[in-house]
Amino acid sequence: MATTYLEPAAATSEIKENVVTIRGKPADDKLDLYARYFVGEVLDYCNRDDFPQALCVAGAAIIVRWLEDLENGGRSALKSIKQDDTEYQFAVTEVPQTGSTIESDLYALRPRLNLYRKVRWRE
Repeated sequence: MATTYLEPAAATSEIKENVVTIRGKPADDKLDLYARYFVGEVLDYCNRDDFPQALCVAGAAIIVRWLEDLENGGRSALKSIKQDDTEYQFAVTEVPQTGSTIESDLYALRPRLNLYRKVRWRE
């Protein structure tokens, strides 16, 4: 089966439509910004001018997570929980070193992105 590729603007629109469908909420400025950011990052990483349509649903799922994080105060590693005289300490060494949860989500997507990556030769 051949992969279908979209223009960046069409990919952004499709991702936004998918996010609205998943969330059941109308689109806002943040959604547009996140969709353009996701498409731009994928195009930059893959060295492409066209966007793989297969990644539109994956992009929508990631953006839904980003929007939920924004509404809920973000994601961070839980270091400990304490109630009364009981305290649990968790190992937080597996926290991504990339700096933000958005960057770690994109980093985790790289194995899928490698399927669509073009190699550029230096001249």
